[in-house]
This record gives sequence, structure tokens and C-alpha cells, in this order.
Amino acid sequence: MTTLKDWIHQEGEVISPEYLRVDGFLNHRIAPAFVEEAGRELANAFKEAGVTCVLTAEAAGNVVAYEIARKLNTRALYAKKGRAATMAHPLVRAVRSPTKGTVTELVISRDYLGPHERVLIVDDFLYQGLTSTALAEMVEESGACLVGFGFLIEKQFGNARKVLARFGVPVVSLVTVAQMDPESGNIMFAD
Repeated sequence: MTTLKDWIHQEGEVISPEYLRVDGFLNHRIAPAFVEEAGRELANAFKEAGVTCVLTAEAAGNVVAYEIARKLNTRALYAKKGRAATMAHPLVRAVRSPTKGTVTELVISRDYLGPHERVLIVDDFLYQGLTSTALAEMVEESGACLVGFGFLIEKQFGNARKVLARFGVPVVSLVTVAQMDPESGNIMFAD
């Protein structure tokens, strides 16, 4: 069986000391075997947390959230980029994207996120923790219970764990990258 690290080594591309391109199997073109394996591992990590909602931000996290929700037999919810005129009772946060350099408004309808939910926030990458923090703040504002964060790939050098520690819930990353060298293409994993 191909491990998550194998997928990253074989198909990932180091763009810079900060950026790893995984769009050939994760966030542009999707490899179902990768997503299924990652979804199984994250679902197993949170199977005892009573998750009723798997939350992510549009778009890269959607496939991951869907698979984890499927494995946990619950629903997935994603924060939309931009406010739809048809959305009533929105929760809104502005987030700067480290990869795009733009500010995006993330929006969730309170109709789908409220005090009765136990929420697991998931995403493809954990780098600086900006998106995850915005989602966690919306969970708190809705009155829902945040039970944890789950990520496929963590870039340890982004120090996001320190940012997310204030929420006092588990942070699980399946693979942690300690360092990347764009000249050699070498990826060094923490462990």
C-alpha cells in the first residue's frame, strides 16, 4: 500500500522552502486512493469525538471533508468563498491566503452550524493556521462545540500549532513536513 509520504515524495513538487505543490493528486486533480486513505486515517483519529459536522473552507478541503464525513457517517460543511445573496444568517470572516496573497471572505450559514453541532475542522494543509482560526472562530460564534482539527499535511515551520493551541482541542496531522529544499526537491519529514 502506498503511504501518504510516498504520495508526497512521488508526486509532490517543492516550489520554494515554503510551498509544496500537490495539485496532481490532491487539490486540482484528485487521486481517490490518496483521499480515501487520508480520510480513513483522520476519521479514525476522531472516531470517539462524537463529530456531527466536518467543516472546511472551499475548495481544496471539500474532497477531504466529504471523505472524512462519509467515514464518520455524518455531514460535511464548507465555508463558501464570498457571500451569496441567498444566504440568510451568515457567519463571516476575512482571511488572507498565504499562497495567493489575496483576502477572501469565508461565509457559513447559521442554518447549518449551531449549538447542537460537534465540529471537526479539516483541511489539506496546515501552514500558518489563518483559515483554520477563522473557521474555529465561526464555530465558537455559532455556539457549536469544536472537537478538533485534522490536516493531511502540516508544514511544521509555519508554527500554526501554536496559533491553534488557544482553542484547546486536538490537532492531528497525518504527515508533518519539517523542511523543503527547492533545489534538490528534497522533502524532510518530522518524526
